[in-house]
Parts: sequence; structure tokens; C-alpha cells
Amino acid sequence: MEYKESHYSLRCTACGAEYGENGNGFLLSCSHNHPPALLRTFYKEKLEIRNDLPGVFRYSNWLPVRRIVNGIECPSVYRSTGLAKAAGLDNLFISFNGYWPERQAFIKTCSFKELETAGVLGRLPENNNGTIVVSSAGNTGRAFLKVCSENAISALIVVPEKALSSLWLPENSAEFFRNRTVKIAALRGNADYFDAIRLGRIISSMDGFFAEGGAKNVGRRDGMGVVVLSAAEAIGVIPDHYFQAVGSGTGGIAAREMSERLLNDGTYGRRIMHLHLSQNEPFTPIKDAWENHNRSLKIYADDSMDDYDVKMRINSMRASVLSNRKPPYSLTGGLYDALMYSSGHMYGVSNEESMEAGKIFYETEGMDLDPAAEVAVASLFQAVKMERVKRKDIILLNITGGGYRCFKKDNEIVYIKPDIVFDLKDIQGNSSAERVGEKIALLYEKVYI
Repeated sequence: MEYKESHYSLRCTACGAEYGENGNGFLLSCSHNHPPALLRTFYKEKLEIRNDLPGVFRYSNWLPVRRIVNGIECPSVYRSTGLAKAAGLDNLFISFNGYWPERQAFIKTCSFKELETAGVLGRLPENNNGTIVVSSAGNTGRAFLKVCSENAISALIVVPEKALSSLWLPENSAEFFRNRTVKIAALRGNADYFDAIRLGRIISSMDGFFAEGGAKNVGRRDGMGVVVLSAAEAIGVIPDHYFQAVGSGTGGIAAREMSERLLNDGTYGRRIMHLHLSQNEPFTPIKDAWENHNRSLKIYADDSMDDYDVKMRINSMRASVLSNRKPPYSLTGGLYDALMYSSGHMYGVSNEESMEAGKIFYETEGMDLDPAAEVAVASLFQAVKMERVKRKDIILLNITGGGYRCFKKDNEIVYIKPDIVFDLKDIQGNSSAERVGEKIALLYEKVYI
């Protein structure tokens, strides 16, 4: 499939400037002089569901893509009975983003991060010859590892060393990986996701590499927005409420944007969907700022400060993937604006609460969850207790990951070792670019047999 670039345009959420895509399909920011703001996609046609196209690409006229990328499944949306009864709700719908064959859920990385890859990689031109750099706390890295390997797309995945246990592939995907279009860089020591982002930024500035873009990439956000699209299709209306656990909050922004797009389209009604987003205590920078009615976040990303306490709090989280220290909260079009638009709420969930929520989900629905998804389930119970949702409201719970035990029971998996390991000192100081560059040069001169 080849899409003409004219099926959408990009508009700046601050000044309204409109852009067609540039040559490499990766415009990430407005060229005008104003404070940071996200670009947003505007599609020129009403939503058309293409049942003749595979996976998420059935929604391709509302994705900023020019080609199909193989192997990306849709979420499974179903009406809950067990969890709904436990929570005292009549219209609870679950978007299950993982592996659960009995529910027609076949996302083999067991995470909704795989949806991001459709918009990001489908946005690339066929003749792209650069290497995309993806920084990750684990799940995003696994998603890009699988999809880039299966589609022979050159990528460098950057993770903190403690996230290497998240980088696994099904055996059949591992066969593609051995073609070596994807490489792994790990950052050892007490490194976290923010450190991986810094390393990725340094590498992306080098010739032959380019940044995936994170929240700035409209493809990432619109890919995650498929959760809301598929739910509206399955339910028949835009939900009243949307629940998700967040680290960067990009999924929350994506849900707002897609629900607003659906509202303007009118096919599934014209209601505003309220966001209910949660973080894993004790590191909850977005929740803290929102509850203090503050558009500005406390700075956790200053190289000059002693961040030992921050790292200790991050290391104590069950859901470490929710630990973004510099989320896209304050900028125009970011998470603060999404929460304001939707009259949204933020929740803090302890490790104990999330574990109990995961246990309840398993007992009532019959499937294991990713720790981040357990946080979202716990926040649903909090919202019911606080009477922020009503019994008959239509509620969408985004289970962002699950079915790990089921998948590993049915499939052989292969853990992927890093091709290169960096130390924290490599990314610090004025000569960091030179040190990183020397190692990257050696890595890409290496011949694999």
C-alpha cells in the first residue's frame, strides 16, 4: 500500500501553522519561533474502516502512513462481566493489548507499544536508508525490536541495562532478527529511562541516524490512538471515561486527540471522553503537578542536581516503565492540555494496590497483566470509590499489556543480548558526543556472521 501524503496534514497546536510531510516523513516540530508545542495530524476524510487491510492498518486513513508494515495486530475490545461486577459497573469495556487467543488478542509482544510502531514505521518512506534510534524503558524497545526485525528496518534500540530482560522475541521473529537490521545498546549502572533518552539523543545527532521522536512523533500518538478507534467501533459510541496508566503520558495525549477527532467526525457520537490517568508511587511527577493545579513539572532531569533520591524512588516502582522524568506535560498540546480538555483526573497507585488489582483481574477475567496495566485497574477502583464514574457510564479500560504467561506457554522466546554497552560516564560532560561516537563507529564496523 502506498498512501499519498495529501491524505493528512500537520498543524501546530500553538500557532496553527500547517505543514505537508517533509521528504523523510518525520517532521517533529513547528518551524515558527514560539514555546514548545506538539504538531497534530488532521485527516481530510472521514474515518473509513478497511477490512481488506491487515491489523491496525484497517484504520490507515486515520494513520499518518504511506506503507503497510507487517505483523501489527489490533487490540481486542470486549465487554467485561467479572471485573465489572467486582467494581460495581454495568458498562465496563476492556481494550486488551496483549496475548489472549480466547479473546482474539494476538499482540505477540504483549504490549500496546506495538501499536506505536504502525504509525512510526509506516510513516517512513520505502527508500529510507537511515537508522532509527528508539530509547525505551523496555516495552517500546521490545515492540520496535520485533517489528523492525520482521520488516528489515534498520534500528538501534537504547535501554538501561536493567531493562534487558524485557528485550525478548518469539522464536520465529528471532529468525528475522538474525538478519541484523536491529542492534541493541545498553546503559549499565544505575541508569534509568531518562539516561537512555540522553544516550539516544546523542546517537541521533550523528550522520546516518535519526530520532524516533517520542511524543513529538504524530505517528506514535496516532498509532496508540487505535485503542480508542477500535473501542468506538466495538462499542458503537465514544466512551464516557478512559483509564490508563502513564509514564510519559503520550498514551493519554493520543487518547484525547483520537477521541476529539471522533467527536468532530460524528460517526460515534459527539461526547467528550474524560481521561483517568494513573502513576505508580512513589514516583508520580504528573499526578503531583496536576493535583497542585500547576502546568509546570518539578524538574527531575537537571544534570547538576544529585538525583540519587529520584533514582531510588524509580527503582522501588513495580511498574518501572512508568518512570519518565521529563514527560510531555507542560508544552502546548501536551498532557496538561489533554487533562484540561477532558476534565480529567490523575491517580497515584502504590505497589501493594497494583498487586491486589492484578490479582482481582486474574480472578475475575482470567489473565495475567503487565504491572503498568495493574496500576490502571487499581485506579479504576479508586475512581469508583471517589464517585468519579457512575454505575451506568460507558468506561474503557486500556489494559496496556498482558498475557505474558499465556504467550510463553504457547511460544518459545529468545532473549536478545546487547551489541554494545555504555557507562553512565560516557554520556556525561562536554566530550560525551565524542566518546559515544567512537563506540558507535566500532559497533557499525563490526561484521556479523
